[in-house]
Amino acid sequence: MLAFEYNKFNGIIIDSSAIPTDEKLFLQQLSALLEHASLQKKSVIWLTLPIDLAHLIKIATQQGFTFHNCLPTEITLTYKSLEEDYVPFVPTHSLGAGGFVQNSLGELLVIRERDASTYKLPGGHIELGEKIEDAVYREVLEETGIATSFDSVLGMASTHPYRFGKSNIYIVCKLSPLSTQIDIQDTHEIADAKWILPQDFLADSNNSPFNKYLVKSLVNATGLGKSTLDLSQFSKLKHEVFLAND
Repeated sequence: MLAFEYNKFNGIIIDSSAIPTDEKLFLQQLSALLEHASLQKKSVIWLTLPIDLAHLIKIATQQGFTFHNCLPTEITLTYKSLEEDYVPFVPTHSLGAGGFVQNSLGELLVIRERDASTYKLPGGHIELGEKIEDAVYREVLEETGIATSFDSVLGMASTHPYRFGKSNIYIVCKLSPLSTQIDIQDTHEIADAKWILPQDFLADSNNSPFNKYLVKSLVNATGLGKSTLDLSQFSKLKHEVFLAND
């Protein structure tokens, strides 16, 4: 039987490091585990196959496993004893962050990507495990060379469908510039970056209606400030909390 452990949800997690490479042996051990799970009245079985064991996917699906989620080097499948057994859903959204940065002259920091003819706020994808604050710092610095400090969350927008049939949430953050000299770091993606007065950005007919609406709506906004509460006393997880400003 395949090596495994029980989880706290009456399920079984198969030990990926102990899965045999031989197809016949895998089928024998998997069948024995399925019989054991049935006798013990376990609900969901989790099977993660690394990419070098991809040849075992067909065997697993023939036994009733279905795809759950996929990473570049592994795929996770699940088996439900009963149709009504609950399997936690896979992530439904990707996240992006944009930086709303104005200098002492009131000029707005904007960028133009290499495959675009219009300007927009600097920003990009929030990486797995990355804080919103850290992501927007990083993206603005990469795309413009401008270092910033965080002020608040100004707004957000949701888009569906986005990439791969998922949804996207775009979070706009107000930042204060710590420098003014533009020096694009990511020259592969960004063609131009500049400071521009909001009214000039709004007057440019080439810029998209959505981006112009963002600028018009947020230019005088204050938004949600970052909480100073130390959440480490409550949880070891990484937290960010944004609350309404007084």
